Amino acid sequence: MKKNIEGKIETKEGLASFLYNCTDKTIEETKIIAERFLEQIETKLKKNNNLDINLIFQALDNVEHSQPIYFKQLPFISLCEHHLLPFFGFVDISIFPSNKIAGVSKFTDLIEFLSNQLTLQEKLTKTIANTINDKLQCQGVFVRIKAKHLCSDIVNPQNSTSNIITTFSTGLYELDYSLRSEALLNLN
Repeated sequence: MKKNIEGKIETKEGLASFLYNCTDKTIEETKIIAERFLEQIETKLKKNNNLDINLIFQALDNVEHSQPIYFKQLPFISLCEHHLLPFFGFVDISIFPSNKIAGVSKFTDLIEFLSNQLTLQEKLTKTIANTINDKLQCQGVFVRIKAKHLCSDIVNPQNSTSNIITTFSTGLYELDYSLRSEALLNLN
């Protein structure tokens, strides 16, 4: 515990010193800013400490559905593992169930769970698709994420209006172009 407290103090002091050298803020102001910043990052990254991903995806029993199900514009905010800056946007999901489905809120819970860690958009897209596919044993899953990245916006402000779009498919969506096209049509 002592090491953890000492590490936090050193991190806060280091960040405050860095901000002091890069800005016109006083050392007192930079200490306050550093503390707030570190508290926010810690809160975001520790949200999952008491969660079990297996509890999120308990399937609904005795529910059959043999056609695609679409979830559109589920919001998320995550932190880039390269720059520790936020990227945010929307996740679109299409699932082609086999025998299991889950409640609608479980998909937003999953997205929040997976986005509360340092990651990349490409990894997040793939992990969402594979987790849904594995937990619900779907015939196929299609996931599309459209996000704005503050890391690129800070470095290159003239590109600040652009979004990054990533997709990942499993099962039928990976094999059947017409089914993937239908998903894209329904999610647009």
